[in-house]
Amino acid sequence: MTEQETGESASTADTPKAADEGNAAQDDAPITFKHFLETVHPSVAKNVSHLWGTSGASRTSGYIIIRMVRPALRLHCQRCDGERTFRSDSDVTLNSKPDSANVAYISYLCGDCRKHVKSFALWVTVSETAGVGVAYKYGEKPPFGVPVPNKVLRLFGEDRDNFIKGRQCENQGLGVGTFAYYRRVVENHKNEIFDEIIKVCETVGASKELIEELGSAKKETSFTKAMKRIKTALPEGLLIGGQNPLTALHNALSIGLHNESDAKCLEAAHDVRLVLTDLIERMSLLRQDNSELQSAVQRLIAKKGGV
Repeated sequence: MTEQETGESASTADTPKAADEGNAAQDDAPITFKHFLETVHPSVAKNVSHLWGTSGASRTSGYIIIRMVRPALRLHCQRCDGERTFRSDSDVTLNSKPDSANVAYISYLCGDCRKHVKSFALWVTVSETAGVGVAYKYGEKPPFGVPVPNKVLRLFGEDRDNFIKGRQCENQGLGVGTFAYYRRVVENHKNEIFDEIIKVCETVGASKELIEELGSAKKETSFTKAMKRIKTALPEGLLIGGQNPLTALHNALSIGLHNESDAKCLEAAHDVRLVLTDLIERMSLLRQDNSELQSAVQRLIAKKGGV
């Protein structure tokens, strides 16, 4: 994809899947084009608003000529390794009959590093209502979603590829597949997760009772059974919004894989990934902060002794 792209018309016969999805989207409440680009994974059609401005549209011989809006987006930048503001210089003009299919390409650039490019391939229709249409992503590059942090992947060793496959399924909205991958990885690495929590508890001086409960939980055959062994509260630094992340993981992993809808499985899998990622990040920070604090204390004591 180039920096300057122009939309081109396409018949609905050329895009059967997109057309079907577009028809299915008609009953949805519109979301903004910005929200669509930031949060909707590929292969899903959505009614969108703010697709173009009223000043950017004109009509001729039954056609609507519009200049698509390119809103500033908040996306993950791989070079900056964090969320950044992306802006687009792409000039996308569509010359379309109402409700006809169009192909459009938009490229965005990170506003901080000015090097990381995010590109979208879109199928859109325009309606008689100003700024409103249906949008569908053929795809985007880099792929949709925030990459899994290396700290998380390191914990899972040889299973890192399965976790990445789960993330790819999540990006595509495949709920059952995503949940199956995530649950398998968590169950396979239950002991590693508890080992890391025990190390943090020992580092921050948690109660002996909690450490013993965590050690006992490791001996259980599954994560859900292990949770029944833990009665003592985790250190405050590991809590998420005041809640125990292990309890949250247990609740999410306890759903019946074949008794729930794909959407429910996708929601549970999404929650598992977010909670697990945050827990691992917190454990890493607590151990790092405590190590730095101990080093600072030792330096101060040594300095005092030398005075």
